[in-house]
Amino acid sequence: MSNLPSNDPILLLESMTQSVLITTPELSSPGPYITYVNKAFEEMTGWRREEIIGKNPRFLQGPKTNFKIFINLRSLINKGEVWKGQTINYKKDGTEFYMEWSITPVYNKVGKLEQLLAVQNDVTENVKIKRQLEKARKGELERVQEIQKANIKLNSLAQEQQKTLDLFKKYVPESVVKKTLSNTKKDIKKGVALDVSLLFCDIRNFTSMVENMNPTEVVRLLDTYYSKMAEVVKMYNGVITQFTGDEIFVTFGAPNSIKNPEVSSAHCAIEMIKKLVEINRDLADILPQGITVGIGLNHGSIIAGNLGSEERLTYAITGDAVNIAKRIESLTTGLSDTILISETIYKKIKELFSTKPWGEVSVKGKEKKIRVHQLI
Repeated sequence: MSNLPSNDPILLLESMTQSVLITTPELSSPGPYITYVNKAFEEMTGWRREEIIGKNPRFLQGPKTNFKIFINLRSLINKGEVWKGQTINYKKDGTEFYMEWSITPVYNKVGKLEQLLAVQNDVTENVKIKRQLEKARKGELERVQEIQKANIKLNSLAQEQQKTLDLFKKYVPESVVKKTLSNTKKDIKKGVALDVSLLFCDIRNFTSMVENMNPTEVVRLLDTYYSKMAEVVKMYNGVITQFTGDEIFVTFGAPNSIKNPEVSSAHCAIEMIKKLVEINRDLADILPQGITVGIGLNHGSIIAGNLGSEERLTYAITGDAVNIAKRIESLTTGLSDTILISETIYKKIKELFSTKPWGEVSVKGKEKKIRVHQLI
């Protein structure tokens, strides 16, 4: 225990688990010199005290030591403040370890700097754990970023799919789209028999009406007409199965059944006639004479389903009931804003709407004539 500092609580220092190193006060080379190390220092570094007493503590430093941490050492010590730092140092066997330590200036009774007291800790495991945590955090951050990128990509794809679906629904009734999407590939072309009400609405004298219009005006006319009429059809749970030229074909009860389709079709027809006031007002600048229509209604059994090839399908409604509805609508030729209905519609609505007999008419493919009524 030679060269131990006088009047120091040696027993306390020896019992400490932290490494303690005491040097002379000079910082300029070749000083300072080690005057004391405790047992914990020996265990941490592998050096025995008799091997290093009187030596400069810089023997602990090596190639990976960060000397920049010592830049403010002298100024802090000269001000009587504690210096703290952490860097790689080396054990006797050359093993690297991370050392965290503080250097405190020790003054004698007259205020003269007498010693430097360094308290040291091997924080290698702490540094490793911190780096592992940082690596894990970085990995987690990268994973989160990848998930965010994937979510952005999925959202973009979903938006594109929604755009496609929204566009698709402009060509195919929304209820048909939803029902088709719910079907399996095997069932997609499967037809179904339904009892529905059918409505055909045709603009009177359309050809002569547009013969002097330019293409832009014709498109505007049809776009306004179809848009306004579609609002009415939707109001009464109808499905526009087809726009053909100036004709609108609507079903009530296909692809999804509805309550009282005959009544809904009659209300819809009457409201479509009323809607012409708004349509003609909007088109007055290009169509002073206005639009008039003829409407035919029928109720009966049809076959509904997706028809076509593997490459191209269309939702179609077929059956005698369709032909009869179209035949009834054609009877309104030469008449303005007239609604004609079949006997099957009449029987369901006669107590709710005003009607008058129209007569019996022949239908192609049918031996018996059918009775027709006018909805007024």
